[in-house]
Amino acid sequence: MISQVGYLQVVVPPNILDIESTPSSVAVRENQNINMTCKADGFPAPKIIWRREDGLDIVVDKKKNDKGKTRVHDGEILPLQKVSRSEMGAYLCIATNGVPPSVSKRIILDVEFSPMIWVPNQLVGAPVGTDVTIDCHTEAHPK
Repeated sequence: MISQVGYLQVVVPPNILDIESTPSSVAVRENQNINMTCKADGFPAPKIIWRREDGLDIVVDKKKNDKGKTRVHDGEILPLQKVSRSEMGAYLCIATNGVPPSVSKRIILDVEFSPMIWVPNQLVGAPVGTDVTIDCHTEAHPK
């Protein structure tokens, strides 16, 4: 009798675990910290990367200036410290393990900040008896 032994390895594409990950929309106050989480399963174990949807850099360490910026961040947790309004926007968590298809989750980060008011032209001259328009600009989130 002839016998042969074989080995079967079942591969499973990545799947993002929504229940264990940051919701698809999250808000944080300006200058506060936030850890966004993205968990995935599959076999082999998926690798998680983060990137901004707009292609801008992710600031992971403000103390290091440009060295603390990256286009892609590796790992389940994306730590953002002292979040600024310029970091507001869509972030993509992408899970890959070599088994197609890769999957992604879009997380919108809203940065809430107090109203700011500024007047671009603080000195306006006009003849007596004429109308004057003074521009006043505001910015806040939420509006």
